[in-house]
Amino acid sequence: MDYCQNHILCIHDLSRNFGGVQALHGVDIHILRGGITGLIGPNGSGKTTLFQAVSGMDRDATGDVRFSNKSILGKRASKIYHAGLARTFQLSRLFPELTVLENLMVAARPNMPGTHKQATQLLMRINLHHYENVLASVLSYGQKRLVEFLRVLMSAPELILLDEPAAGINPTLRQTLWSMVRELNAQGTSFFIIEHDMSVIADLCADVYVLNEGEVIAHGDLESVRQDKHVLEAYFGA
Repeated sequence: MDYCQNHILCIHDLSRNFGGVQALHGVDIHILRGGITGLIGPNGSGKTTLFQAVSGMDRDATGDVRFSNKSILGKRASKIYHAGLARTFQLSRLFPELTVLENLMVAARPNMPGTHKQATQLLMRINLHHYENVLASVLSYGQKRLVEFLRVLMSAPELILLDEPAAGINPTLRQTLWSMVRELNAQGTSFFIIEHDMSVIADLCADVYVLNEGEVIAHGDLESVRQDKHVLEAYFGA
């Protein structure tokens, strides 16, 4: 479709109903290739539900989702992941019975060469290489969140969906995370980020979408959406 030619991800008329409750209704979102796009909105507005549908974790939404101009809505999560679209979750999903290194290696694409070296190098980038043979259960909460982020990178994705990746982690680890996002973005990786910290959104995202009650109520740079009357009513409590 023409509307998706210049974007890495195109969401068109996306809707999701849960037993009569309309969690998403006619959502249209376009993510620029090589950009960092923010997604904000009050709790329960449908942000994670949107990520579930786009990533294939929820295959019952209707509409159209295109990644690199190929339809992915309803596809298996594993197929979408191996196509180059990866995501993190609000809660850590590391395997506690595996070592930190093993947690990274299981996320590599099948038959991908140099998996061990890649995993080790990623851990070195955040100074966690000395934990590589330690069980993931031993890590602090913040360290687990960073390792989960590294695990996503094992597939060399073109687009990464981050669902509140810095929630609950200390300022030092948070800065490490956002520094990596900037570095990866400079190298061409696209990001779509759910984040409640408006200073992070202002710093990272040139483009911002606002969801409320399952609908996009504003789109633009952060300053413009913060002045939108619908956003003030729904999100900022005015």
